[in-house]
Amino acid sequence: MEKRNIEKRNTIGLQTVIVSRILMGIVGRIVIVARIVINLMRLLDIVPCHRMKSRSITIKGYTLPLCARCTGIVLGYFFFPFLLIAGLYFSLWLGLLLNVPMVIDGWTQKRKYRISNNILRATTGIMSGFGQSIIIVSGSDYIIASLLGG
Repeated sequence: MEKRNIEKRNTIGLQTVIVSRILMGIVGRIVIVARIVINLMRLLDIVPCHRMKSRSITIKGYTLPLCARCTGIVLGYFFFPFLLIAGLYFSLWLGLLLNVPMVIDGWTQKRKYRISNNILRATTGIMSGFGQSIIIVSGSDYIIASLLGG
């Protein structure tokens, strides 16, 4: 009978150790994710944006830290790795052309010729970010080709 109690206590002790290690691993991962999120938020602090709440996108009561236009530009930058890795080549002129709608939207809004809205700001921002990605990849390809004599 005593042997069974010792085995039972050992099993409970082993289960406690396993559960505590699992919980420590989960907590450790949560801390790592929290650090990543904090670092990304700090990275967003360097973006030169006015951060006006009226011009920012709100999702389920949470207002994004950047205005709609800057959020769109950042989303457009996510095309950069795909262009680079997939080796997709677009003309430098297309990259420049994709920036024109954002410039027109911002300029006409600033001059009070019309009133813009967050959907238009985000859309022109995404186009601009994609265009800037094209400019970076095309420009890099041109510089590398020039340096390698190709």
